Amino acid sequence: MFTFNISTFSTFQLFFSTFAHHFNFLLMRIVDTKGQLCPAPLIAAKKALKETPVGESFILLTDNQTSFDNLSRFIKDNNAGFEVTKTDGVWTLTITRNSGEINKTKAEEYCTPEISHFEKGNYVVAITSDKMGDGDDELGHLLISNFIKALKDLDKLPKHMVFYNKGVTLAIKDSPVIEHIKDLEKMGVEIHLCATCINHYKLETSFAAGTLSNMYSIAEIMASAGNVIRP
Repeated sequence: MFTFNISTFSTFQLFFSTFAHHFNFLLMRIVDTKGQLCPAPLIAAKKALKETPVGESFILLTDNQTSFDNLSRFIKDNNAGFEVTKTDGVWTLTITRNSGEINKTKAEEYCTPEISHFEKGNYVVAITSDKMGDGDDELGHLLISNFIKALKDLDKLPKHMVFYNKGVTLAIKDSPVIEHIKDLEKMGVEIHLCATCINHYKLETSFAAGTLSNMYSIAEIMASAGNVIRP
């Protein structure tokens, strides 16, 4: 005889919750811009964003670094949320429309970055705190600011910068180093923010640079790097 208890109910809840998540993912609109150069991916993204109801998401695919950088800036300027994964040279962006307003700036204007791309080395910088080193907090905040600023002057920039734990607070709108982080992003450095950490610190609407990444993607980035620098 089948007995329905709390444990069984919880199992059913988990099953249907997981099923609903995957079903919703399968139903998402997919905008495939692989092989396309700027401004085509931006025009496609703007069109999809306009046609997506507030609160809903769509998926955009690109295999071009410059297009990915420009798309990231466009999405942020439109206050849309997005998460990104990269597999076999293809970026998958899950974009969520958060507001009814769409930036009227022409998509083509995002095709020319304000700062040109520079040579990158095979290393990753991992920022795990809003200060550098132990000891005096004021000194630690000053050191991390100077460190991030100094990265822009290196002969070879980091290929990626990953921010997790308290480090994600450096990428918010009123951070003292946000302009330097934005500059590095425009120079071609991929900025990755731990999505779990952003949610933990309730910064979903406050981060102003980078893309949200899960811990698997961050681990993959760090594992494939020649060196990982943790200031």
